[in-house]
Amino acid sequence: MLAMKIIQEAPITTTSMMSPKHSILGIGNDIIEIERIRLSIENHGDRFLNRLFTPRERAYCLGFRDPHPRFAGRFAAKEAVVKALGCGFGKSVSWHDVEIINNEEGKPIVHLAAHLLQKFGTRDILITISHCKLYATAVAIRTW
Repeated sequence: MLAMKIIQEAPITTTSMMSPKHSILGIGNDIIEIERIRLSIENHGDRFLNRLFTPRERAYCLGFRDPHPRFAGRFAAKEAVVKALGCGFGKSVSWHDVEIINNEEGKPIVHLAAHLLQKFGTRDILITISHCKLYATAVAIRTW
């Protein structure tokens, strides 16, 4: 009963970076087995990496002793972004049109090609990437 009273009297606050003028336009989520990415790199090498990842993404991931979780995380992030946009990869969206790089603090940032910014008119796409021993996952939130 006491806990209930405290909760009712606590002011409602938010830790969100979004202002009241922002709206959520889409949410995307993806999960992938890291082993699947490792096998694709092992079987297809640079052809696979160059097709899916930009030079900056490749440089970031290859900077780690085990790059496979980072590549899997970037893969999941790109998939989550196109889901948040409400489209998929294909004729109008290529893998290089969505770039996931880290800022100085290590936070992943989404960079969209100019034609996607124009088409979807989005203000920002927030992204989070996680991985464990077996899986990498990402969630993207498209805002205006």
